[in-house]
Amino acid sequence: MNIFADLNKKKVLLISLLLNLVLLVCLFSAVRHNAQLRHAAPDEEPALVNVDTRALRDNAADYGVSLEYLQLALPDYMVYVHKGEYVFELLDDELARNSYDWDKLVFEGERAWYRDENWPDACLGVDVSYFQKEIDWEAVAADGVEFALVRLGYRGYSEGALYEDDLARANLDGAAAAGLKVGAYFFSQATSVEEAEAEAELALRVLDGRKLDLPVAFDMEEIYGETARTDVLSREEATDCAEAFCRRIRKGGYQPMLYGNAAWLAARIDRKALRDLPVWLAQYHYRVNYPYDFALWQYTASGRVQGIEGEVDLNICFDPDSL
Repeated sequence: MNIFADLNKKKVLLISLLLNLVLLVCLFSAVRHNAQLRHAAPDEEPALVNVDTRALRDNAADYGVSLEYLQLALPDYMVYVHKGEYVFELLDDELARNSYDWDKLVFEGERAWYRDENWPDACLGVDVSYFQKEIDWEAVAADGVEFALVRLGYRGYSEGALYEDDLARANLDGAAAAGLKVGAYFFSQATSVEEAEAEAELALRVLDGRKLDLPVAFDMEEIYGETARTDVLSREEATDCAEAFCRRIRKGGYQPMLYGNAAWLAARIDRKALRDLPVWLAQYHYRVNYPYDFALWQYTASGRVQGIEGEVDLNICFDPDSL
């Protein structure tokens, strides 16, 4: 029994030495690999290079890698999820990039403020519809809100009927009277150019020649959890609808704009075909990881503002006068 015990101890010692050797080799490889990934000067922030995009692509979904991390790790790609699949798209040099410095973004409670001398007029705003019920716009203005985007109307996502937002005119008048900069949007579910033009006509009837400070946005978004009539649209068809709506809005004397989240803007329309339009981006993160240019950022759907009952979307407009 003692002989076997001595043999077992020797085996354990040998295995332990082998494991330690393996660990040392792994550690050396990791340090060497890490050194290869860092190409910045000693006093600069290290940057990642030679990222294995195939490995990230193959494993991102299995390991639940966040889009925020992927976009940070792959600055030359537009990363999003479309129909449940991760998409890695090389950035298009024909589309302008945004130049915002997200270190200048400050959160105070639930509100975000962008304080950058390069964008001194960046301001806080809300977007509202009938769901916010009657609004005390004087109280909204007193609570630090400087602009409002008002829903003018919508098309049903199942039957396709057109509706004016019941509080659109009251919100347009109330926000303007309280001294806020005012813009608007229309929730589209158009499936043809003709339907998109009809939506724009309704928007123009509601506006009735009112002066606006900010654009009128085309808002065709995904309907999550239910089937929508626009689900069947190809990228080209959705782009045609957006273009038709915006063309009619511009003809009516207003600046058009696109609204959407990163995936919709990347997968559902052709941004290059609509590159002359400002973008209102919806992305509910503590900082934006969308690489292309945009003029407004909707950063939460659960904001609280005096004068508005319940939750409301909060937005930052970076340069109102440029719109």
